[in-house]
Amino acid sequence: MTEALWTELEKLDVLRERMGIGYEEARKALDLAQGDVVKALDNLEKAREGEGQGQGFDFLDQGHGIWDSVKSTMATFSHSTISLKRHEKTIVSLSAPLSLALAYTIWRKPSLRLLALVGAVGAAVNNFELEVATNDETSYDDDAFNFAADKEY
Repeated sequence: MTEALWTELEKLDVLRERMGIGYEEARKALDLAQGDVVKALDNLEKAREGEGQGQGFDFLDQGHGIWDSVKSTMATFSHSTISLKRHEKTIVSLSAPLSLALAYTIWRKPSLRLLALVGAVGAAVNNFELEVATNDETSYDDDAFNFAADKEY
């Protein structure tokens, strides 16, 4: 059976049967391996081998890379702007978080959804453009979430 035809449950069952683990651990291993059963099996075997040697393959370490990626993406997003332009002239420019909040508010109101749809079609017909620009040139400051440092005062 090709991997494309496997369901999530079948993948979890293979991991559980081969490694003798529960669904939760199988699910975590499959998530970390991005759905690749062979990679998940390999990671689990490394974890089992490392337990005997005291080295351990810690799934928490894998999560740090994901968390760093999320922090970086959020920092970039918070320094981005979305501009509505026509013929290179900026009509309106808003920060990306404010634009997202505005879009969510409009989406929650059925009467505003129709108005937004009509406006979007009208803007497309009249050659309006949306431009997303990032103003962030610095790296993410990890100390912004260091709450232990805040307690020193």
